[in-house]
Amino acid sequence: MRHTTMHLCPLPAKAGNAADAGHSIQVKRKNMSTPKSEIEDVHRSELYLYFYESALSEHRTNRECDYIERHCELKGKGKILDLACGHGRHSIEFAKRGYSVEGVDINKEFIQIAKNNSQEKGLKVKFVEEDILESEHEEDFDIVLFLFNSLGFFNRQDSERIFKKINQCLVEGGRVFLDIKNRDHIVNELKPYEIYEKGEDLMIDRLSFNPIKGTTTNNRTYIKDGKRYEASFTMYSYNYSDLEQFVQGTELKIKKVLGGWKDERFDSESRRIVVILEKKK
Repeated sequence: MRHTTMHLCPLPAKAGNAADAGHSIQVKRKNMSTPKSEIEDVHRSELYLYFYESALSEHRTNRECDYIERHCELKGKGKILDLACGHGRHSIEFAKRGYSVEGVDINKEFIQIAKNNSQEKGLKVKFVEEDILESEHEEDFDIVLFLFNSLGFFNRQDSERIFKKINQCLVEGGRVFLDIKNRDHIVNELKPYEIYEKGEDLMIDRLSFNPIKGTTTNNRTYIKDGKRYEASFTMYSYNYSDLEQFVQGTELKIKKVLGGWKDERFDSESRRIVVILEKKK
């Protein structure tokens, strides 16, 4: 998939009914977490997984799971909770490695894909279609995964609630592997338009940052097989200080911080923040 950055004129609206043009439900925002309708629009499986197929390779998944195992000091056993698990690529890989895994995601299509893939591989993985904010778990997980900026779908108040829930479901000494985009770097790298090409198909992102709310809005357009689909969504951006605030009032402590998935040292120029937290023993 080719990736280019350029300035564009706004695309004209496409005539046709909702079935032809896709759908995008606009929701009035008042510092709320990203509405489910926006999350579902951008993660329509036949579009999202189509354009990201080459990026989400099995090799990449194996490498990422190796990285998580090493930094969380996993020994090939234990219970893992994969929050916002998507179509289950990490959950399934960890199940292959002998872990007991539960994956939770709000997207019905992704959960069904995850269930199908795990069953095809003969793996026993529990996949649950559920809003993380409504999810309840007992204190019996050794590891919680919260990957690829999924925290960005939640405002500050809900983020604090999530960390309290994570704290509740971890055993003493349990760990969290968290990966988010670094707000301190987002402003420097934000481009107004980005285009991803796959054959004749396009994924076009129009990006804007609100420095007051700390949010990035993406007015995304998918063009596939001659049809156009709109998927606008807004995500929150956080920095390291925000993470320190979110864990206050919990038994979670930041054990390690990295600047990405290649053992990068974390600083203000880091594109990502990878944090390993531990629940005190």
